[in-house]
Amino acid sequence: MVNEIKLSIIIPYYKTYELTVKLLKELSIQVNNEVEVILTDNGGSEERLDVFDFAKIIHLKENVGVSAGRNIGIKEAKGKYLAFVDSDDMVTNDYVDVLLKTIDERNEDVIYFNWADFNKNTITRHPENYAVWKAIYKREICPMFQEDKMFNEDVFFQEDLHKTHKSIYYIDRVLYIYNSNRVGSQMWRRNNGKM
Repeated sequence: MVNEIKLSIIIPYYKTYELTVKLLKELSIQVNNEVEVILTDNGGSEERLDVFDFAKIIHLKENVGVSAGRNIGIKEAKGKYLAFVDSDDMVTNDYVDVLLKTIDERNEDVIYFNWADFNKNTITRHPENYAVWKAIYKREICPMFQEDKMFNEDVFFQEDLHKTHKSIYYIDRVLYIYNSNRVGSQMWRRNNGKM
């Protein structure tokens, strides 16, 4: 009997090699046959991540952007739920276990959890921001990302999500570690007038 994929973790990757290696090392310890990791490599790096053979890596010839990268992951995903992880962020060492346990016990459309800010040493509970990585989403209700949006793509995703989802659940536990204002990131460039 083939095991059901309960969780698909989608990671759009572009020029964050060292941080992505740390992230994939952490996930390699946690994943099992109920979890798949899909990484869309946006073609901007000479370093290869193929050594992480537990992950399905989709090599793109050019940088199609984070939204298109996530959409490619959504189309490839087989999981009951989808998780989005940014390639320069980190997950806690119980991220997968807690999410799988919750998936087994609950059936809500969206499952939210707390997150910590790596650079500001703060924790956000019951997150109300627009970041897509603060929750997992049932694949059947998950909207596609609007690929023509270069900024605030998460905002448009959440607006589309609110048209489809019916039920939510909240895990009062930090599962995600956000790397805010990383030097060179899109947010950093915008905040520092580099765009």
